Amino acid sequence: MLLTTKYAPKNVDEMIGNDEKRDYIKKWMLNWIAGRKKRPLLVYGPPGVGKTSMAYALKNQYDLEIVEMNASELRNRARIEHVAKSATLAGTLSGKGKLILIDDVDIFAGRKDSGGTGAVASLLKEANCPVILTATDAWNRKISTIRSECDLVEMKKINKFTIKKLLERITKKENMEIGEPELLEIAENASGDVRSALNDLQAGNTSQRDRKKDIFNKIRTMFKTTDYKEARSIAFGDVDFNILKLWIDENIPNEYESIPDLANAYYWLSKGDVFEGRIRRSNWILLKYSIDLTTAGVALAKEKPYRKFTRYYFPTYLKEMSRTIQRRAALKKIGRKIGKKTHTNYKDARNLLPLIKAQLKKNREEIRKYYDFEESEMEFIEKIK
Repeated sequence: MLLTTKYAPKNVDEMIGNDEKRDYIKKWMLNWIAGRKKRPLLVYGPPGVGKTSMAYALKNQYDLEIVEMNASELRNRARIEHVAKSATLAGTLSGKGKLILIDDVDIFAGRKDSGGTGAVASLLKEANCPVILTATDAWNRKISTIRSECDLVEMKKINKFTIKKLLERITKKENMEIGEPELLEIAENASGDVRSALNDLQAGNTSQRDRKKDIFNKIRTMFKTTDYKEARSIAFGDVDFNILKLWIDENIPNEYESIPDLANAYYWLSKGDVFEGRIRRSNWILLKYSIDLTTAGVALAKEKPYRKFTRYYFPTYLKEMSRTIQRRAALKKIGRKIGKKTHTNYKDARNLLPLIKAQLKKNREEIRKYYDFEESEMEFIEKIK
């Protein structure tokens, strides 16, 4: 399981950073529960600070049913009124209280709008249950009508030392062999984005790489078998199902050669993803269907087994995560060396890289000595596009 999913906060108090804003939102929710109607909240801030997680933490803490709408998918007034009105005015089948979440409302406003923004604003006036909207830029002029119907709550980047403490707790629970300097580096490179920090932590986890051989065997078993139970069995034991899905997705075109087999395999993989997407809106009993569709569904998608040697590849997504960590670390180290000479912080110093790259072509040795660059850092700068 991805760390971002496994360690998603179960309640508001488990979240980190933005303490005052979290208390404000918690009191807002308690007012609704007590029957005191409050204005919708527009929670805004940079990625990875907990805007969406806040809504799900409230759901768990107060046993609510959440209705999530990604605003970028609501294309026009008719669509919004059909989805949002039914969600706002109708009761839930479970009898639980309801919380409406509209994510990325500023992204929605950036698209062609057929009356959608005005429809959302109208529905916010009529809402008889709590509504939370999220945005990166709450001051986008295209959502001014929506903003006027909401109370604004700004969530800021999380302090690197707060992120480091979270990483320390997780590494202890997961028995990860990662030292304090590495954890601090991950926290710094995340730039206040908790989700990014957790992804970087998982990409650099050595114990995960130690299981690489075992997952190769599982993938081979699934692709070669025609037995339902055997295919399904690969999802159990010491394996992360989210990582397993990435391996399956990466290697379907390596195993299957015929167009119908490929189409069938991706069809069942996508069906498994649909069920997993419904889990957090419903309940975890759906996980078994996601597992069966993703493993046995893909395995039995072929007309007949492929009696050939197949080279299975490590997921490209995970490779890119690891490369991102290394790249950010290299940029930061280089930026500090430049900043030391130019009397700027490392982020501003990186803006000089194109100029330094051009200078390297003329005076490579002088530039190396002046900034005290290592040879690997020189090569890194020269490869920057």
